[in-house]
This record gives sequence, C-alpha cells and structure tokens, in this order.
Amino acid sequence: MTKNNWQAVTIATQNEAVESVADILRTVGADGVQIVDDQVPVKVIAYFENNEQLSATLNKIQSQLNELQRYDIDATPGTVTVAGVAQSEWENEWKSYYHATRITRHLTVVPSWEQYLPEQQDEYPIIMDPKLAFGTGTHETTRLMLQALETVIRGGESMIDVGTGSGVLAVAAKQLGADTVLATDIDESAVEVAQANLILNPVAKNVSVTVSDLLESVDSTVKVDLVVANILADVIERLIPQVANHLTKDGYFLVSGIYDDIAPQIIDQLHISHFEICEHMIMGKWHAFIATQQTN
Repeated sequence: MTKNNWQAVTIATQNEAVESVADILRTVGADGVQIVDDQVPVKVIAYFENNEQLSATLNKIQSQLNELQRYDIDATPGTVTVAGVAQSEWENEWKSYYHATRITRHLTVVPSWEQYLPEQQDEYPIIMDPKLAFGTGTHETTRLMLQALETVIRGGESMIDVGTGSGVLAVAAKQLGADTVLATDIDESAVEVAQANLILNPVAKNVSVTVSDLLESVDSTVKVDLVVANILADVIERLIPQVANHLTKDGYFLVSGIYDDIAPQIIDQLHISHFEICEHMIMGKWHAFIATQQTN
C-alpha cells in the first residue's frame, strides 16, 4: 500500500477571493498552491505534509477563511476538503496543471521542468517553479501587471517589487530590460521562494530580495523609476501613501490585485495621495492601474 505522505487541502471559493485564500494557505505553510479556475466555484488547492501539525493547520485555515467576511471578501462556499496524496502523485500533479503559457507579446511563463524554445526572437521566458508560491503569471492580476510592465519599461529602469511572492514580476522586469530591482515581502517564506525562482532565471541574478512590511524597511533615500505591487486591495490602501517618497519625479506606480467593488476606493486613494492615473486596465473583474505623481 502506498503511504500518503501529503494531504491535498482543497478550498472551494469565488474568483474574487482566490488571492486571499491562496495567501492564507501560503502563510500557514503550504508546499505550493494551485488555482483551478475553469469551473465554478473556483478551487484553490494546497499541499501539506501529513503530520501531527495538520489538524492545527486546518483549524487555522478555517479561522482565517471566516475572517475574510470582515473585509467584505466573498469566499463562499468556503468548503475545505482533505485528501491523501502519495509523494509521487504530489510531484506529478503540478505537471498536469502547468505548462508554458504566453502571457504578453514578449513574456512566456515556463514551469521549471519544461524545456521550452521561444517562438520568436523577442520572446522572453520566465522560469517558475509553480510548487513554490502563488503568482506564477496565470492569474488575471499577475497577467495585468505583466502587461503593465511591458507598457512602461524601456530599459535601464530601477524598480521595487512590493509583495514579490514568487518573484515573477522581478524576473519579468529584468527580462524586459530593467536595471536594478529590489523585491520585498513581509513573509520570510515568500522571500525564500522568490530567491529560489530567481536562481532559475540567470537574467535576475542581481535582484535583491528582502523581508519588509511594504516599503517600511526600504531606506528612505532610495528612489526608483518603478514601484510595482500585485497584492491584496486592503494592503494596497496602506501602501499608496508610502510610494511617493520612493519614486523619481517621472516614475510610475503600477498596482494590481483590485476587484471590481474595491476599484473606486483605490482610485480615490490614489487621487488623495496626488497620483494621476495614466492607464486603467481591466481583465474580467480585476483592475490594475499605471499611475504617476501629479505635477501640480
């Protein structure tokens, strides 16, 4: 009999709650998060070692799911199911879900196990290990941010990637020609994940990754051409007032992770902090903004 070394924890939820649910799973120690969004409700699947800590972990997950209601995030039905998975099944499961995916005109996300040859000269692969973290480029919020990066990067820019997660935006920026990139995340495990993915992409070898609550641990004298963030909307509201101090005069603030209902609130916050929205991008029910500082 094959021993089930891993437990697949599946949460059924709404599309608007996918990022929040994935973040919950990652913060309680998930060894990878999968998003199955070709059905309703959406399924968010994570893998945990089958050990004595699993019961407590499941209780934490349920408690944090219940907390989402306080932030007006609809995570219904929010059902949690658990199924045993053998080690070999767990390793192969990722490969059935993830394949090389063209995201923008120039960027293709490639899982680390695939040998991929670009279809054109100016196509740039972003090598990711999807087992490691949410944010591999397939979700709408990440797609929007990759499109935004492709819109503004001309080459030689400096950038801070806030809430880097898997590091996908940092790698994309380097592939598109950015010069110096600093990636931050409040979660130490996310920093380790980003570092592992950066190693898979030689172009990103000089990207710095550090633990920081948004921009709080970034030296106040550091100014960059781009600040980018693909994070939860309630966290974006805390970030917006911090951004101007770290942007050059003509710099861009790129932000994604914003659901339909929250978009007007984020627009108001950007205006309050004296940002002018250059481009408002929409994919499904998700929004992203390219903004600059107002000159008057």
